[in-house]
Amino acid sequence: MRMKFAAAFLLALALAGPARAAEPTIRAYPAGPLYAWPLDSLRGVQSLLLQNAAVINTTGAPMTVGSVRFELLRGDQVIETRVLTGLDVERLARSGSGAQAAGMIDVVGFQFGDVLGEPAAKLPATPTLAPGEALLITSQVFSWSGDRDALRITIAAAAPGAATASLTLPVRTAQPQARYRFPMQGRFYVQAGASLHTHHRWAVPEEFALDIGQLGEGLTSYRGSGQAFTDYLVYGQPVYAAADGEVVKVLSDLPEDPAQFRRPGETQEAYFERIQGWQTALMVRGTDALGGNVVVIRHDWGEYSVYAHLKPGPPPVTVGARVKAGDLIGRVGSSGSSTEPHLHFHVCDGPDALDCVGRPTAFTNIENPFALMPGPIQSGDVVVTK
Repeated sequence: MRMKFAAAFLLALALAGPARAAEPTIRAYPAGPLYAWPLDSLRGVQSLLLQNAAVINTTGAPMTVGSVRFELLRGDQVIETRVLTGLDVERLARSGSGAQAAGMIDVVGFQFGDVLGEPAAKLPATPTLAPGEALLITSQVFSWSGDRDALRITIAAAAPGAATASLTLPVRTAQPQARYRFPMQGRFYVQAGASLHTHHRWAVPEEFALDIGQLGEGLTSYRGSGQAFTDYLVYGQPVYAAADGEVVKVLSDLPEDPAQFRRPGETQEAYFERIQGWQTALMVRGTDALGGNVVVIRHDWGEYSVYAHLKPGPPPVTVGARVKAGDLIGRVGSSGSSTEPHLHFHVCDGPDALDCVGRPTAFTNIENPFALMPGPIQSGDVVVTK
């Protein structure tokens, strides 16, 4: 009887074939959907940024990442393909390992979310991953004309026939419904928006954020020397709720630091170097130090509007208050990581100003007098409220 059982067991194994090897895991942050933003509304050119993805070795054995393939899809059809191999994969490994060793992934945890898992996987300096180690993939930019529905990421190990894995993320190209009113009234200069050549687009929570200021004579944002907060045209101007909702966070007692201003005679290079050190010190103190005085409002459709770098002082709203679009919620200041007075505004998916994922925003009450056609706000635009 035992011999018959053993023979039957061996026959079953033979029919089943070799055991399937465990696959590596691919994670992304944000986990999707990914939102495109127009590069050129007139010509229908879109841009997409994959902020972070990670290949985590969950195979139980060492593996070497041989290639990372990105495919933009329309329906089931592959429209465009990009493949990273060799030196490109090695650069990713070195970059991620260096950032982790320097502590930057911990300091700006809001940028990476849970992409490396919990606890965070170790990032080696080569594409060869021990079990549990990972390869971090950051800042992959794509552009196209027409429609795209998804981005598929596929990784393959270097050895022929070795482990592969893929992850497909939905892509949304349609502009969002215009639910918000511009949070200030008048004519304003948008120093930074969602355009790729300014800093917002590269940070997960503020990918579609706006830095709002004003320009005066000589295209400067200030009168006089620009060494006092009150020199700036936008300083102290009222900030209004962009939509109806409930106030879920208020900070109002964080100071404004005049060290942020460029000093008379200071070269641009010296200024940038000094400011980078100043901002790094703020990062170490946490996300509240970066945002400064802030109001966050929850809206009924599940989004949160964030108003940051506000002027210190008794706030006109408190946590738990219901506000209507157009209600006064604060005044423009320069608290937190702010190099000069301005309003930082963004919409995201959570109540923390930075520990969230940014969402595109459209406004009901603005015009761009210098645009060739209506379209979303880009860095450098001048907008006028209606």
